[in-house]
Amino acid sequence: MEKLLLTCLLLISPIASADSDSIDAIINAYYDVVSGSVGHEFDNKRDQSLHAEDAIITKFDDKNNFQRHDLITEQQSVPKIYTESFYEIEVSREVQRYGNIAHVWSEFEIRETKNSKSFNGGFNSISLYFKDDRWWISSWSTQDKN
Repeated sequence: MEKLLLTCLLLISPIASADSDSIDAIINAYYDVVSGSVGHEFDNKRDQSLHAEDAIITKFDDKNNFQRHDLITEQQSVPKIYTESFYEIEVSREVQRYGNIAHVWSEFEIRETKNSKSFNGGFNSISLYFKDDRWWISSWSTQDKN
């Protein structure tokens, strides 16, 4: 049993480390984890590895409705297996960093494929901190353009 647990940890650790060893890496992983074609299986564990414990998610929709919740609640809104393609593609980024904290303003587009024309988009405001030799997402807020 211990060997199995150690093997699992060794297999997961390089991914988590590669996903969080820089601001660019964690933001790229943030978009990658939710994007996929029909049949894509959403990876809750990878998503959780990007976020700090008790990370806060805030959303505004096109009617300015407001939601605030935790990561588990957010993950429950994502289909486990995608029945439609969904790609959230970052199109611009502005990073502000001071020591062990950083803030990322990120514009994104929603597309059916990585290279198709966008049908929606918006902006993410992502707060991060550096601890234990890696970056963590402490919170993010999103607002749709449309």
